[in-house]
Amino acid sequence: MHLTTGLGTDRRNEAARKLADAVRAESLPRVVVVGDFNGTSDDTALRPLTAQLRSAQEAAGDGVGFSRPAAFPVARIDRILVKGVTPVSARTLPRTGSDHLPVAAALRL
Repeated sequence: MHLTTGLGTDRRNEAARKLADAVRAESLPRVVVVGDFNGTSDDTALRPLTAQLRSAQEAAGDGVGFSRPAAFPVARIDRILVKGVTPVSARTLPRTGSDHLPVAAALRL
């Protein structure tokens, strides 16, 4: 999942609303959403989504979980969000060729 800002924040915000609607409508008890949300935890456009899900990093993270930019991370915009599962650990991984650090989590079903 990648909520793009390349076409402007209106498109990203619309995609975030649609994703929040899909999570709300999901009848399965376990939901995991992973991706680049192009917004930090205080981004109001992401609240309809983040209010429904737990951040694996906030629940069980090692360190602050900053993922961008990869060369000197100062923001956490790449996330693992869950509902109905328990985060056991979460962290960023070493740099790759991306401008973001990869994120990982161990989850208990």
